[in-house]
Amino acid sequence: MSEMEIQKIISHYAKDHEPRVRKSALDSLVQMHLRGCPLDLSIYHLSVSALRDDYEEVRMGGLNLMGVLSSLYPEHRMKLAHEEVNETARLIDDAFNKVCDLVNDAAVIIRTKACVMMASYQNVGSDMLQQTFSKQIMSHLKRNVPRYKMQQKKYAHGMIPVAEGDFDVESDEFHLLDSGACGAFIHGLEDEYQEVRYASIDSICELCLYNEELTKKAVENLVDMFNDEIDKIRVNAIQSLRKIGSRSLVEFDEEQLEIAVGALEDSDPLARHATHDLFTVVRLTQQNTMVTLLEALEANMKRYPQDTLSIYRSLGRVGKRHDDYIENLIPTFLKLDKRYLPKEANVDDSMYTAYVILIANACVSNMKLLNTLPKYIFRHFAYFKSKYPDCLPDLNKLYKTAGIQLEGDVDCLPMIFSESEKRLVANDAEIYMKATEDMLQAVQTIIKSNDRYELALVTLEAAARNFKYIASLKPVDAGKSDLAQLYIECYKIMIKMKANHLSSNLSALVHQDAALLFKHTYTIEHTFLGLPMNTLHAAAHFRVLATKQRVELVQKNFQSNTALDDLKSNLIKAIELPNTSNLSTLYSFITAMKRTSAIITYPLPNSDKPYKYKSTYPIKIDIEADIFNADDINCIAIELILPNQSSHLFWPAPSHFKPITPFNYKLCTHIELQLPAWNETGSVSIRIVLSFEPDLPGLDEYIMAPGRTAYSVVSEPVNYLIHPKK
Repeated sequence: MSEMEIQKIISHYAKDHEPRVRKSALDSLVQMHLRGCPLDLSIYHLSVSALRDDYEEVRMGGLNLMGVLSSLYPEHRMKLAHEEVNETARLIDDAFNKVCDLVNDAAVIIRTKACVMMASYQNVGSDMLQQTFSKQIMSHLKRNVPRYKMQQKKYAHGMIPVAEGDFDVESDEFHLLDSGACGAFIHGLEDEYQEVRYASIDSICELCLYNEELTKKAVENLVDMFNDEIDKIRVNAIQSLRKIGSRSLVEFDEEQLEIAVGALEDSDPLARHATHDLFTVVRLTQQNTMVTLLEALEANMKRYPQDTLSIYRSLGRVGKRHDDYIENLIPTFLKLDKRYLPKEANVDDSMYTAYVILIANACVSNMKLLNTLPKYIFRHFAYFKSKYPDCLPDLNKLYKTAGIQLEGDVDCLPMIFSESEKRLVANDAEIYMKATEDMLQAVQTIIKSNDRYELALVTLEAAARNFKYIASLKPVDAGKSDLAQLYIECYKIMIKMKANHLSSNLSALVHQDAALLFKHTYTIEHTFLGLPMNTLHAAAHFRVLATKQRVELVQKNFQSNTALDDLKSNLIKAIELPNTSNLSTLYSFITAMKRTSAIITYPLPNSDKPYKYKSTYPIKIDIEADIFNADDINCIAIELILPNQSSHLFWPAPSHFKPITPFNYKLCTHIELQLPAWNETGSVSIRIVLSFEPDLPGLDEYIMAPGRTAYSVVSEPVNYLIHPKK
């Protein structure tokens, strides 16, 4: 039999008296389509009939078949079932109306399925989509009836007696299409079952991505869903509206904003953070509502301090969208008065930070604002850019585009250099480098005199400062500068040990000096990417001074290096006479490299509001950090140091590291620790560390930190106040 004949036979059973047979016939037609058999348009009437079936399984089969035919023949013109006019409508429009009509079905599963299917009708006419948000039939869906037809119906059965008087069901017009689409989404969003409401929100979001003119109606209805009693419904409405705003303009008036900021009081952090993201795509229609938004965000930060970073990130986008409002609010934000000189604000104030982020990002959209700002705020731009790099724009790019040059303290104010000035800076860096190398050469001569160790140490201090300055001139060399400073610290320790040895004044801090030497050399070896073999050898040579056993270990690890044999004999003499010749060529063997580092972005220091909780439960602290230049995330750990200086290490799962760029990650995790009750508030220190396997695990770990895992600290600590209470 041909495919057409098979479809006719199956279609016959779609009208069987047994509902299971009807359902099976409809499912079989859908299966034929899925297996590559083209369905004939003539079976469309089967899906229409099935939608009115008494059994929900059959209606479900009819929906599935209608969805298939809508995708196969969307533009097919169908003659309307009305006799009065000779007009046609697209099949996709007719099918959409039929699907919308089932939003009022008695079965929850059918209503949910209908709401889900509505999302697939992106090519339905705009007027038809608008009808889903209105319970009133639009005039363009009606047609005038010829006068003679109206008279015939008037005397036939066109009048219905009602209490208010005879009502003409036809009047002078009739509905061109079924009114199934009328108010479909309104009914879906008001449904008593959360499955239907959730599906309605999803479909609204999907249709708005393809029909921008639907957005305004969607905003009005989705904002109302922010007050839904079910958590996941509220979050879905917020996230869907943010998704819509990423494609088209979403505007909030005063009333809508009042509803939206109410979500900031939600106990669910997912809802609050979703609301922060929503504000990044919203345009406020009135300037006074900007103040309302900022007051709500301030209350959010006070009630939930852990939301601070999320709020700052959202304010960056808010500033770019509202530069006109912010321009008028700058005097209020910065408390400027033309009668007085501007007073520098406290950078630790959370709301002042929010204002600076708003202003900096508003300058991206309106660069004229830069000329109206007090001078001190440019220092604050630089400070907050280093503290919250994701929240402020690229300042150098901003200043360059605006064509302004700032003068002042180079450590605080960014400078814009011309090409000639860049060459001068490069030359200056080279001059400092050459001078530093000469200083290091002089150290060798200085330490030959047993009584001039203090001068050698002063010279090394000056060399370290030079390396810091070179890094400020050429930020690209920051990694080299860090390495050079650590290398110098190692030599300073060796000189101190030599001085104590010659004076027979063995310091009680010998063990501490040895621990520092091990700490610095392991930091060099394990926290820098791109180290050449010579540098790794140099770090190992310092540790060789500890034990003879290590000499054999290092020799085994670097068998291919012939220079080690030559250095071996000199290492034994180094205790009596430290050799600094390698230091003079330090820069020559340092190639392009980057240091492993981390910045803890959450939690923030909470000196103003300690975290208090019952000690019967373990403390849970969410941790967010940016990890830079890490080649093995399995070595990254979080260290928590308690007030009694006890240390606890936590190892995040690999899935908690989100790759951003090669070797750079975003860490989002949490730590839990059971603590006894404390009598008062105490400060715990949180920091990121990088663990490694030492040369001689038992000995080295004892020297560096008895009883601890060998690691190097790669982040600045965050001091977090807690108070476990009984």
